[in-house]
Amino acid sequence: MSADGTRARLIEVARRHGLDDAAVAELLAAALPKAPAATWAGFATFGGEDTLADSSTRTFGTGHDLDGPLPPPPEAPTEPAAAAERYRDLGPLGEGGMGEVRRVWDNVLERAMAMKLIRPELLGNPRTLDRFLREARVTAQLQHPAIVPVHDLGRLPDGRVFFTMKEIRGRTLLDVIKERHAPGAETSWTLRRLIDALRRCCEAVAFAHDRGVLHRDIKPANIMLGEYGEVLLLDWGLARAQGPVDAPDQLSGELPEAAGVTRVGGVGGTPAYMPPEQAEGDPAAITAAADVYALGSTLYHLLCGVAPFDGAAHSALAALLLGPPPPVDQRRPDAPPMPEELVAVCTRAMARAPEDRYPNAGALAVELTAWLDGARKRERALAVVDEARDLLPRVAELRARAAAARAQAEGALAGIAPHQPVSDKRAAWGLLDDAAELERAADLAEVKATQLLRAALTHAPELPEAHALLADHYHAQHVQAEAARDTPAARRSELLLRDHDRGRYRDYLSGEGTLTLLTDPPGAEARLLRYEEQDRRLVPVFQRTLGVTPLVDAPLAMGSYLVELQMPGRAPVRYPVHLARQERWDGVRPGDSAPTPIALPPEGALGPDDVYVPAGWFRSGAVGLHNSLPPRRIWVDAFVIGRHPVTNADYIAFLDDLVADGREAEALQHAPRERAARPGELGALCYGRRDDGRFYLAPDAEGDTWGADWPVFHVTWHGAMAYCAWRSAQDGHPWRLPSELEWEKAARGVDGRTYPFGDFVDPTWARTKRSTAGPLLPASVHDFPLDESPYGVCGMAGNMADWCLELARAAGPEVRGGLLEIDPSADADPLRARVARGGTWSFNETWCAVAMRQSLIAADRLSHIGFRVARPWPVHETRT
Repeated sequence: MSADGTRARLIEVARRHGLDDAAVAELLAAALPKAPAATWAGFATFGGEDTLADSSTRTFGTGHDLDGPLPPPPEAPTEPAAAAERYRDLGPLGEGGMGEVRRVWDNVLERAMAMKLIRPELLGNPRTLDRFLREARVTAQLQHPAIVPVHDLGRLPDGRVFFTMKEIRGRTLLDVIKERHAPGAETSWTLRRLIDALRRCCEAVAFAHDRGVLHRDIKPANIMLGEYGEVLLLDWGLARAQGPVDAPDQLSGELPEAAGVTRVGGVGGTPAYMPPEQAEGDPAAITAAADVYALGSTLYHLLCGVAPFDGAAHSALAALLLGPPPPVDQRRPDAPPMPEELVAVCTRAMARAPEDRYPNAGALAVELTAWLDGARKRERALAVVDEARDLLPRVAELRARAAAARAQAEGALAGIAPHQPVSDKRAAWGLLDDAAELERAADLAEVKATQLLRAALTHAPELPEAHALLADHYHAQHVQAEAARDTPAARRSELLLRDHDRGRYRDYLSGEGTLTLLTDPPGAEARLLRYEEQDRRLVPVFQRTLGVTPLVDAPLAMGSYLVELQMPGRAPVRYPVHLARQERWDGVRPGDSAPTPIALPPEGALGPDDVYVPAGWFRSGAVGLHNSLPPRRIWVDAFVIGRHPVTNADYIAFLDDLVADGREAEALQHAPRERAARPGELGALCYGRRDDGRFYLAPDAEGDTWGADWPVFHVTWHGAMAYCAWRSAQDGHPWRLPSELEWEKAARGVDGRTYPFGDFVDPTWARTKRSTAGPLLPASVHDFPLDESPYGVCGMAGNMADWCLELARAAGPEVRGGLLEIDPSADADPLRARVARGGTWSFNETWCAVAMRQSLIAADRLSHIGFRVARPWPVHETRT
């Protein structure tokens, strides 16, 4: 609407209310701040006080002035007999523009009461007297628990008219709202209690509507909250009958409405809370919907702490006429959270058009009752949630104590030899029993907590607090399941997490991370392959080309990948990547602050049987496997490892070279032999010898002829080390046996898979005792091509286990700050135990798991133990 149109509409409303020139100018200034001051002839006075004034403790509201002609007032009540003797004055309770309220003692009924009296100077005003009498009679006939009962009507000896009411002490709803929304305030008035109080007011208004009475001035200041739970709707002085202006009275003592009543001129009601049709000043347009709007305005104030229209009366009236208030949930950014259901109730109750509101106050009460029922259920559910929440720290405490007891027991048992007596082990076993009992108690407490949370959801299915705690619980379970590579458990917990998550774990569930990849030199093309399960094996499937290195924070979904790096003049490099949920894979070495570039070996730097394993992190260890190390992430610097185990042909070449070099005794010492019958003796040679002293593959004791491309076996750890030294002398590379953690990384890649080919094993994929129906013998290193690791290393799940470099220690090799430290100068004591890794032709598939470890005496000669070689890859900087 244009400014001229708005001005004309306001002038029309002003005429309807009978405002004088000054009042019209004030109204226009409030509505149109830039409108020029003007005088308007022919209007009556528009006066009054600010509508938000209030006292903190009161018994009922103050009255209002009447304007406009009224029918002749009825005759005033006669003086009751001995009124002065019946009531003893106990002092003032409050006062207003039309009268005062005093506390009195009823000598007849012997109780305290509230007496409302008209001011002496207003006794001569028939309109004032009529309104006073009407308030008394209308209120007396509205007998409802939320309406103050009137007990007596009379006149005092000094001529003042009075009526007495039940004395109620308490606070107004306005005071409680102010307290609730004050910064840092603590109050016993919960939102549910306040909504329940408003509901009871709605029922009182519905009761009045059913009897044809409109209140017309509902607001927080006119609602009293008693000290003992009473809720009372006060100040029925503006009440009038519903229907046409000239309709007959529907209650005795009530008069038809005339010009309208207000604390600001002719507008009946309080502008901050009244509906638009009441502000227009047309009494015929005011119906029960007006009280519904005022109840909605009261709810608005209750929810956000601010009246729909605040400020002076003229400003509030002008703003009301110009449009609706801001949405209640947008009025104050610092307001406490508001239930969506109550926001919707408030919005409908305050609709500008009466027909869009609730049809009556009873319907509004029903809506609030429905919310309260839900709120009560929510409170019961929250009590159950609190009980569950109290259990969760107990669960964590029990699990921590169990873990500590188990670790203490395992540490004690590690220092006790298996052959030691039970008495030496009893204390450690007791600790294990304690740990098991603590874990059972933790499981029971955890089950009880989840049961309580599910029970809470039966009371309130959408209870955020219960869903949040369950989401936290299933998130923790999911993290554990993924770390343990327990796919069924991870799927179950993920489904439950998705069911209960309300957004907190959205990013976690999406799982997207980033990949940073640098190469030395830069400029390599990076092809991305994702590991996908095909026939239960993990197979790399091409996804896309990532671009040319360096790659920085490239978005990548969680999962296991193989990045193929290719560059002219450089050997192709396989670089496995595993992105956990929301992980940033950047290749930063422990102690460094920047990613370590992946060295790209020059063409020709690697032999045909050499496999390059780039530097980086990998997931080591496992839970529940024989002698395995605990799960953890470890950084292993770049190294080269043999694609295949050392074969019989390779080893014979080594022995023959020793013989040719005049070192026949060494050759005989390191040659494969059967296990000796007694310690210190040498068993029978497994190889044949020619006349010139060279070795060849002769049939063994069972008549089997070993294949030249079988892995060598029946060699000691020392023989394997001797081969490495000979190999180093041949080509100048620092060959040695692989560290057991180098071996593990080369076998499984970086994603923590159980086997080189995934988390499932089939006997046809690796040489085990069940791989063929034929004779149980080792196989060629070229057989079983599916037994290949992510880097391309073969035969690590089966055929022949490999000697590793380090001494056999329960804690594994030296790892500091996540970095594997390798000491190439190995202890040569033949009686010290060494580690062997890998599955074998004579064991079942259980031993195909790459985290399995064997602890063997270095001088042992076994039919399932061979070896492969390894060497570090040169780095381009000195590390300290």
